Amino acid sequence: MKKLSVLVVDDEKGYRDEIGEYLVDCDFEVQKAEKPSEALEIIHSAPIDIAIIDLKLPEMDGIKLMKKILEFDPEIAVIMISGHGDMESVIQAMHEGAIDFFAKPFDLMDIQYSIERTRKYLALQNQISTIRQTYEKLLTAQDTGKRYQMIGNSESMKNILHLMKQVADTKNTDVLITGESGTGKELVARGIHNLSERKGNIFFDVNCTAIPENLFESEFFGHTKNAFTGAETSRKGWFEIADHGTLFLDEIGDMPLSMQAKLLRVLEERKIRPVGSSQNIHLDIRVIASTNKNPDDLISKNLFRKDLFYRLNKFHIDISPLRQRLDDIVPLLEYYNNEFSLSMKKPCKVFSDKTLKVLMEYDFPGNVRELKNMVEKAVIMSQSGDAYLKIETATGKSHKQDAGNLLSNLPDLTLQHLKSLEKEMICQAMQKVKNNKTKAAELLGTTRTSLNRKIKKHGLEF
Repeated sequence: MKKLSVLVVDDEKGYRDEIGEYLVDCDFEVQKAEKPSEALEIIHSAPIDIAIIDLKLPEMDGIKLMKKILEFDPEIAVIMISGHGDMESVIQAMHEGAIDFFAKPFDLMDIQYSIERTRKYLALQNQISTIRQTYEKLLTAQDTGKRYQMIGNSESMKNILHLMKQVADTKNTDVLITGESGTGKELVARGIHNLSERKGNIFFDVNCTAIPENLFESEFFGHTKNAFTGAETSRKGWFEIADHGTLFLDEIGDMPLSMQAKLLRVLEERKIRPVGSSQNIHLDIRVIASTNKNPDDLISKNLFRKDLFYRLNKFHIDISPLRQRLDDIVPLLEYYNNEFSLSMKKPCKVFSDKTLKVLMEYDFPGNVRELKNMVEKAVIMSQSGDAYLKIETATGKSHKQDAGNLLSNLPDLTLQHLKSLEKEMICQAMQKVKNNKTKAAELLGTTRTSLNRKIKKHGLEF
């Protein structure tokens, strides 16, 4: 990051060196000149942000030097200093373009504070802040990428993984992810990012429900200084921060129609214009959007633009609810059980067959997120081999089991237990739908082909 460059012009070596050394300690780049001619040579040969000029100088006075400097570069901020602090000199210096004036002797901290109030200093601090924010987001995204895993054995999950890999190989194809709350839409979005060539760049997630309509353009596209009341510095928008990476728009179905039109234009043109700017910024970005609502219903109710839906729906991934992915429950249980046991430094327990049966019969309105919370609570409540799990149904009914029923002391869940449970569930499903394999497959959250394979594996006949 470039430091601000300060030029100190004073014919008194003591003042010149003292100011210079102090500003170097304050992390500024400093150049010094004894005479105006030396100062002008420096100005013409190197970029200077701020000039500190003594009023009384040989060759010409400080005000004349200031005028020459500002004629060459009006963007340089000038601070005048003088051992003759008469008001007439102060007024003239300020009138001719100085941003501040200090009478000798002065406190060096006052010079520092004056520099820190300049427009260039504030702009640099804003730039540093934006870079730091982007860097921290990138670190978070990379850390999340290291921990990213898609857990599940169901045919539905295998298909999702296949689709993720397919779209990840494209450069910037936009993606729409649909599914109920808690199914893992953000995880799929991060997975696409981590599987793509963009994985070394930022994954920036935005909750569309949390953006006030009057701040939409500023938040997404950024703004210049003084673009509106309160815009004291320039600021990058989320699109620019995520440039060369992935921008994830979570719950886009809640975005107001007025915002949707502006978003559509950016997706089509791949460029933005910050509020208050006359220049466009071209983008290299992938946009992934998600919603827990049915897009067709939103369109029919005039809550979502059809053209935006078609633009986002270039590639569509729908995540089935957990109740339709029964094959994923045991792997998810094992994963979260290991994760929470490790983080809480507790022995890893194994859920009993009775608990598994209850979970397999539960409809999980909160999906994977609800299952995760259940396991976390079970691990928290476990003490000396005991645990407690409460399964709240959507109707308010609950299944409560004590530690003896919840967690067994077996070292592992045997394969025979799982096979027996799977066989029993297939029989129950087929009985419920009067041996209609297509309906049974839908009920079990799998495909007819997969169901036929499992029926054959267990030696069943229907």
